[in-house]
Amino acid sequence: MGKSDLLKEGLKGGLNGLLSPTSTVKKEEKAADAAAEKPAKEKAVHCNFVIDKSIHTRMKYLAIDKNMSLREIVNVAMREYLERNEKK
Repeated sequence: MGKSDLLKEGLKGGLNGLLSPTSTVKKEEKAADAAAEKPAKEKAVHCNFVIDKSIHTRMKYLAIDKNMSLREIVNVAMREYLERNEKK
């Protein structure tokens, strides 16, 4: 069977027919390991607010510098603010 025939056979099974796993670890084991490592994600909500352009620009540059999203930067900043200012 030539390469062309092998490709045609692989395409019959879709993309999964052309790909093979790179390890022998079962999918269930991978999913269980991933679930054990990550804490449960808190539900996100959308909010709209207006901030000064200079603050927004500085936060975007900080996010880029730290390889984070602007959302992550805002969440960290708000958590830190709440920790400093909430009554305990």
